[in-house]
Amino acid sequence: MEIKIGKCSQACGACGRAFVHEEALTSVVRLDSQTLAREDYCAACWNGGRGADTFSVWSLKFYDAQVAEQQPPEIFSPLRQIFYNAVESEERTELAVAYLAAQLLRRQKVFRLIKESDEGEQEIKLVLFADRIGNRLIEVRDPNLSYAELEAGRKVLMERLAGLENPPNEAEEGAGDAQS
Repeated sequence: MEIKIGKCSQACGACGRAFVHEEALTSVVRLDSQTLAREDYCAACWNGGRGADTFSVWSLKFYDAQVAEQQPPEIFSPLRQIFYNAVESEERTELAVAYLAAQLLRRQKVFRLIKESDEGEQEIKLVLFADRIGNRLIEVRDPNLSYAELEAGRKVLMERLAGLENPPNEAEEGAGDAQS
């Protein structure tokens, strides 16, 4: 038997309504005369009965490439958001967060290194980046951060990234508290 499962359909298999970008839907694969056939259903049409006699069932979000291309790339960029929140601060931990985020953004080719310079007496290194997405210049200060300061900044950066990428859902927290 040859296994060949197609892409997500553009419309619900039951009601025929076209899916919209980021809509939650359910897909099933059925065995139909020695071939696997995929069917996609919107949330309103999906029920447990449609899952009977299926080979596989899964949930997904519909992705419309045309809609996604129209959105600017900075719609959801948690690392850039953290960087811009931390770069203006004078606190050393925030400077470490900004420096580390800038270096990560440089590795992701979001920031392009323009120039590095040292200011003599204060021993502060200034790094100039070009933000390719926002099309602007950014100056990042590195006041000779110690390894301990960089490690503290790394921990803060990781905590903030986790918080932005997986925000706690208040409705789930309230339901969890009610069940306890």
